[in-house]
Amino acid sequence: MRISIIGGTGNLGKGLALRLGKAGYHIFLGSRLMEKAIDAANEIKEKNPDFKIEGLDNIQAASMGDVIILTVPFKSIEEIMTGVCENAKGKVIIDTSVALIPGKPPTTERIPEGSVAQKVQEIVGEETQVVSAFHTVSAHLLNDLDKELSGDTLIAGDNQEAKEIVMTLAEKIGLRPLDAGPLRVSSTLEDLTSLLIGMNIRFKKKSIGINFVNI
Repeated sequence: MRISIIGGTGNLGKGLALRLGKAGYHIFLGSRLMEKAIDAANEIKEKNPDFKIEGLDNIQAASMGDVIILTVPFKSIEEIMTGVCENAKGKVIIDTSVALIPGKPPTTERIPEGSVAQKVQEIVGEETQVVSAFHTVSAHLLNDLDKELSGDTLIAGDNQEAKEIVMTLAEKIGLRPLDAGPLRVSSTLEDLTSLLIGMNIRFKKKSIGINFVNI
């Protein structure tokens, strides 16, 4: 399976590229600036020569992947997704984005569509399946391949087949995926990101996650 990471040069994007690359997936790292994506991909390949990873601009990356992961700031979502929409048609899009309001701790902006994932679904249309995931995994931990991942990640979406694809990816990198329900619950998943950032600040940690019990 080929996986494109749109906005993949940030900490979360590079962390997911590392973990998925280690799991054997072919990664296309996307950025608005192709040179930035190429540099990031080359940096990863230099330390991990067996990884299959290429740097492209966001539009090219979207056309290459079977699955697309969004790791872009909320303020850029509409512009970026409008640009890649045609190349993403019919694919599974994994949205990791959160409408964070900066602060210590940050809070989550309320948006008309209900959540960032629902906004993305509205932009790309019904032919494309949006799944909300990876909101509770630390970018700091993802980027440290010497440490094994643990904990749960909640998966929300309206298409069961699409959710199962995302669950497989989560399992491949060491997380336990849990089906949280339809896409409309993704606002709760997104709120967890600001909660965990606040907890990391209070407890002076970098990689607090979540585990559900008795499942």
